[in-house]
Amino acid sequence: MCLVAVMSTFANAQTKPKTKPAPPKPKEISPAVQIYFETGKSVIKGIEVQKLNSLLDTLSIKDDFRLVLTGHTDSTGDDEANLRLSKGRVDNVFSFLQENGIDTSFMAKAYFGRSKPREGETSAEKKARNRRVEITIYEKPKPKEKPKPVVVAKDTCNRDTTVLVGNGLYLTIGICELKKICPRGADKCIRIKKFSSMEEIIGSGAPLSTAKGEGFNWAGIYDIRMPGDTCAKIPMSLSINVDAATYKKAKLMVYTKDGENALKPDKTKKLSVNKGKEKIKLSFPATCNGTVYVCGTTGKTKKTEIIDKTKNAEEVYVTSASTMAIIPGKKIKNGKWEVSYAKIEDPMLTIKLKDGETLVSDIDMNVVRKMKKPGELRKKYKVKTKHIRG
Repeated sequence: MCLVAVMSTFANAQTKPKTKPAPPKPKEISPAVQIYFETGKSVIKGIEVQKLNSLLDTLSIKDDFRLVLTGHTDSTGDDEANLRLSKGRVDNVFSFLQENGIDTSFMAKAYFGRSKPREGETSAEKKARNRRVEITIYEKPKPKEKPKPVVVAKDTCNRDTTVLVGNGLYLTIGICELKKICPRGADKCIRIKKFSSMEEIIGSGAPLSTAKGEGFNWAGIYDIRMPGDTCAKIPMSLSINVDAATYKKAKLMVYTKDGENALKPDKTKKLSVNKGKEKIKLSFPATCNGTVYVCGTTGKTKKTEIIDKTKNAEEVYVTSASTMAIIPGKKIKNGKWEVSYAKIEDPMLTIKLKDGETLVSDIDMNVVRKMKKPGELRKKYKVKTKHIRG
């Protein structure tokens, strides 16, 4: 009896405990998106920004997803420096996605320096493929459910609805068109990036003058992104609010690109105006993906010369906060800039330095050199280091 009990105990001890089956792996959307960088740099290049915008368009029609961002370098340099560089690259891509509406809880990031190359570095081309941030997209498994029938009243499509799509931005669209484009709601799929401050407009990279060199009074730049590349069949209308006094001075219209470096009036988009005592409501068509520029020319009647004694200016602008006027300067020789202008109220100098990041936007023209009368510039202004340092 004892022997039987011992054998039984031993047999039980040798039996492996039952384990639960591993959960199914999340479905990966392949291939992963590769964002490439220049040697030793973590700044996202323009062509790579286009990749990220395409990724955002893809994600806007996904019900649920998770992103894993991993940073890498090539073999140049030591391990510690490469680890820092790969972290900087991941952080910049992470910040770009966050600023464009991706919830940070949907993203995870890691960085490996040069420890996980994609390619053996037998050529410069293969080496460049290792300087990257990989973005892997996973879909969260969902339980299978029978689709619920959607009941739509027959007369619904004859009505419009107005939805909030950003800070102070309203989109008017047919109800059926909205459900077709955005079945989960406008806030889930229509993204409008607004550039409305002086620093945002100058930093946007948009053209800031006409082909004749005239600057603009600005109401803003609006980058419109909807799922895919198709346009809405029924035109939509985007509405913004501007100060009534600003509108009266600015002579606003809808502009579009004239080549790469200038803007021209967009004759296909008429600006509708609804006037109030303090605020003006402006509306314009927003049928397809693209960028809309709402501005009006400042005029071009006189010229003045700005002499940069610091030799550190990369870009020079004459600006006015009263109507948010921005007039780019034209570099005519080393340290000398020419600005074409009409009358400017309370003119200021805004200077972007050669480091590409420092923007000095509070230099009063009266401090640089006294004007004859308000809004009228003299022929020459000398900018010294003390002005830039403030």
